[in-house]
Amino acid sequence: MIKNSSLKTELLISILLVIILGIGTIFYFSYNYLKKEIDISQEKIYNEKIDNIIYLINQKYQTLLKTQMEKSYEESFKKGTLSIIKNVFNKNTKGIFPFIINEKGFLLLHRIYNEQDNNNLYKDKEEYKRIMKEKNGNFEIVIKEDGKWIIFKHFEPWNWIIGYRVDKKIKYQELYTFRDMFLGISLIIILAISLIVIVIVRKVLKPIDMLSNVSKKIASGDFNAEINVSGVKELKILSTNFESMRDKIVEDIHQLQEQEEKIKTFNSKLQEDVRLRTKELEEEKKVFETLFNDSSDGISLLKDEKFIDCNPALLKLFEINDKEEFLNLDPDKISPEIQPNGVSSNTLGKEYINKCLEKDSIRFEWLLKKRSGKEFWCEIVLTKIAINEEVVIHGLWRDIQDKKMLEIELENKNLDLQESNDELEASMENLIITQNKLVESEKLAGLGSLVSGVANEISAPIGLGITGASHLEYICEEISSKYESNSISPEEWKVYLQSSNELVKVIVSNLDKTEKIIKNFKQVAVDHTGEVKRVFKVAEYIRGVLISIDSLIKNKNIEFKLKCDDGLEVNSYPGFFAQILTHLISNSLEHAYGEMDKGIITFIARIEGNSFIFEYSDDGKGILEENLSKIYEPFFTTNRKNGSIGLGLNIIYNLVTINLRGKIDCISEKNNGTTFRIRIPL
Repeated sequence: MIKNSSLKTELLISILLVIILGIGTIFYFSYNYLKKEIDISQEKIYNEKIDNIIYLINQKYQTLLKTQMEKSYEESFKKGTLSIIKNVFNKNTKGIFPFIINEKGFLLLHRIYNEQDNNNLYKDKEEYKRIMKEKNGNFEIVIKEDGKWIIFKHFEPWNWIIGYRVDKKIKYQELYTFRDMFLGISLIIILAISLIVIVIVRKVLKPIDMLSNVSKKIASGDFNAEINVSGVKELKILSTNFESMRDKIVEDIHQLQEQEEKIKTFNSKLQEDVRLRTKELEEEKKVFETLFNDSSDGISLLKDEKFIDCNPALLKLFEINDKEEFLNLDPDKISPEIQPNGVSSNTLGKEYINKCLEKDSIRFEWLLKKRSGKEFWCEIVLTKIAINEEVVIHGLWRDIQDKKMLEIELENKNLDLQESNDELEASMENLIITQNKLVESEKLAGLGSLVSGVANEISAPIGLGITGASHLEYICEEISSKYESNSISPEEWKVYLQSSNELVKVIVSNLDKTEKIIKNFKQVAVDHTGEVKRVFKVAEYIRGVLISIDSLIKNKNIEFKLKCDDGLEVNSYPGFFAQILTHLISNSLEHAYGEMDKGIITFIARIEGNSFIFEYSDDGKGILEENLSKIYEPFFTTNRKNGSIGLGLNIIYNLVTINLRGKIDCISEKNNGTTFRIRIPL
C-alpha cells in the first residue's frame, strides 16, 4: 500500500506510525513505572504483614524465655502461638494466604498443604526448594499458566520461615486494569487516526507533535503536563481521552497510595490489638498461676493416664516434697489396691475417668494413700478441659478425712440411737399396757367409791327403818299382851294407833329413800361399766353422781352449785359423762384444795347449736402457766408425793376427744381457780 501511495500519504502513514509508536512508548514507560511502584508498595505492605506475624511470634518467644517453662511445654506453646496466628491472620481472602515452615521443614500453615497431609508433596516443589535455600526474599513463579508471587522472611530463634503467597492477578490488579484501559483507549485512537488520516495533513502534525511531547513528559513521570490541542475536532477528542487516561493513571496511583495508608493504619491497629491481647493473656496467665499455686485444695493435670502437672497443695496432701517424684508416680500407686466398696482401684479409677470424658465432669469420694502408707479419704472433682487443642483432665482434690470420720461416728451413733429407740418402743408398749391397767384401776376405784358412797348413803334410811320397825314390833307386842289380858284402855289404844301410824310413815319414807338411792346406784353403776348411748336429764344425772361419790365429798368443806335447766336432756353417753365428772371432782379435791379449805365447785350445762356445753369450775389454787400445756399428758402430776399417779386429766382428755369426739379447754391462773370447758357434738 505504501509503494502505491503518494508522498503525502507516506507522510501521513509515517505520522500514524509515529503516533502508534508514541502511544506504545507511553504505555511501556507508564506500565513499567506503575509496575515498579506496585512492586515496591506490595513488597512493603506484605513485609509489614510478615513483620506483624514475626512480632507476635517474638512476643510469645520472649514470654517463653521469661517463664522458663519446661522444654516439654515448648511444642505446646508453639502450637498455641500458631493457633493465635491462624485466628488473627489466616483470613479467607481469595488469592492471598500466609504460610509458615518450621525448623523441621514442615508446613505449619498453608492453604493446600499441612504438616499431617501432603508435606512430602510440597517438598518436591521448586517453590519450596527455593524458599528453603534463600530464607529471606521474594520471587515469582508460574504454576499451570497461573503466576504466583511469594515473599518470605526467616525467624531465627525458632528457625521458622514466615511468608505470603499471592496470586499475581491480585498483586497487579490495578496494573492490569491500567493496561486494559490503556490498550482500549490506544485502539480507539489508532482507529480514529486511521479514519481521518486522509483529511488530516498540516493541522494534525502540530497537535500530534504536542501530544508526543506530552506523552514524553508523562513517560518521564510528569503527570501534570498540560494537554491543550486545537484544530481538528477529532484530535480534541483524542486529546481529551488522552487527558482522561492520564487522570485515570494519576487517580489509580492516588488510590494505591490511599490503600497503602489504610494498610499502614490497619497494621498499626492490628499491632495494638496484638499487644493488648498479649497483655490480657499474660494477666490471665498470672491469675491462673496464682489460683493454681496458692489454692488450698490439691490441683492436678492428667493426660493419657499420667500426671503432667500439680500444685504444692497436692504434694502436701500426699506428704511428697519433690514435684518430679509425684509426676513420675503411677496413678494406681497413690490408692490402696481395693476401694472400700470391694472394687479394684484400677478398675474403678478408669471407670470414673471414662465418665469424666463422657460427661465433661464428675465428683466422687476416693480412698487414697500417703507416701507413708497412711490411708485417707479425699473428695475428687474431675473436669475435662482442652489445652492447646489436646484433651486434659483437671483434678481438684480435697481432704475429707475428718468429715468421713464424723460420718462414721454419726453412723455408729445412729445405730446406738436405733437400739435405744427399739428399747424405748418396748418401754412405751409396756407403759401403755401399764397405763391401760391403771386406767382400768381408776375406773374400778371410781366404781368402788360409788359403791362406798351408796353404802354410806343408804345406811342412814335403812337404819332409821330398822329402828322404826323394831319400835313398832315392841309396841305391837306390848299392846297385844294388854289386849290378851283385856287390860287395854281406850286411851292406850289411841296412843298405839297414833304411834304405829307415825312409825309406819317413817319406815315407808326411809324405804322409799333407800329405793331411790339403790335405783340411782344401779343406773350409775351400769353407766360406769358400759358405753350405752341414751337420753338422760343432765341436772338429775349430776345430782345422782354427787350422791354416788358422797364418800369422797362428805368430809370436805366444799359447796356444789348447779346452773342447769332441770328439763335439759341430751342424747349421749352418760357413763363417759359420769367418769368425766368424777375425775374432775377428784382432781379438784386432790390438787385445788387443802384438807380443811373451803371451796365452791360450779357446774354449768347448756345447749349451743348442735353441741352440748359443760363447764366445770373450782375456786382453788389454780394451775401454773408453765404446766397448762402438760396437764393432759399421762403420768404428769404436781402431787406425786401424796400418791397421785397423774392419769386423771389424761383419762378425761381421752374420754372427751376420743370417746365423745369433743373438745376440752382449760383456763387457769395461780390462786384464781380453774375452769374446764367441754364441748360435745350431739
